[in-house]
Amino acid sequence: MLIDTVHTNITNSNSILSFETAGGGSWKVWDRYLAIEGKRAYHIGNVCGTCSFFFERMEGANQSINPEEIVSTLNEGVKSLDKDLLISLEKIIPDGKYIVLLEKACPNLTKAGSGNDYFSNEQVALWGVDGFWGMPHFPKTEYYRLASSQFKKGAGFYEFLVPTFPHSWLNNETVEQYRELIRVGNEPTMVGLSVLDVKEPADWEDEKDITSHYCMAHYLVDGHHKAYAAALENKPLTLISFLALEQGVSSEDDISELISSMKKA
Repeated sequence: MLIDTVHTNITNSNSILSFETAGGGSWKVWDRYLAIEGKRAYHIGNVCGTCSFFFERMEGANQSINPEEIVSTLNEGVKSLDKDLLISLEKIIPDGKYIVLLEKACPNLTKAGSGNDYFSNEQVALWGVDGFWGMPHFPKTEYYRLASSQFKKGAGFYEFLVPTFPHSWLNNETVEQYRELIRVGNEPTMVGLSVLDVKEPADWEDEKDITSHYCMAHYLVDGHHKAYAAALENKPLTLISFLALEQGVSSEDDISELISSMKKA
């Protein structure tokens, strides 16, 4: 459920997060990455609109970025995107144009190859298995599924919450503290840096109800203990996501259309 949205343009940020690109073949820009302190943390796909969506954990995915001055505000749960809150959060987000989303979500912890794994199920149903490896994409990480829906004719929406380190690294006592908060109805807030990729294969076999995948990946900046606690309790919490308008395989029209549908849901 989408609660609030705000547009923002971040400049002169000192964030340790950054977006990077690399060329491939005759392409000056082909691969896209999310880096932490200059080390690539996630391969977040390529620029090909007919290739399948993917993310893949890399060596640099080993820490969260804590917005210390507003920890208590996030733990209490954010109800709206006020100016002071955004000023504090923008310090940990890289420069760029964003639409900031505040939404309520229920994280579902997902492992590669499971019945809920997007790469083994919805993606294979449309693209088939990888022609070289002969198997579904392996993201080298567990992740959380959020919303999934057919939001317009022929188009499916798939939402992912991607941690920057595994739940096995979490402090059990902190997880239990958040579980107790969530059990009694609190909805603490996570923070994510997000990208929307719209992918559609050049051709497909048989008639398909869904031939275009709108894939929104929220890379978890802060809130790993909260996400895991909510997944264990099967309860919702809130997410502030900075959706980058210039980093995904999507147009601003794609983003506007999707957000309009989220507001109506």
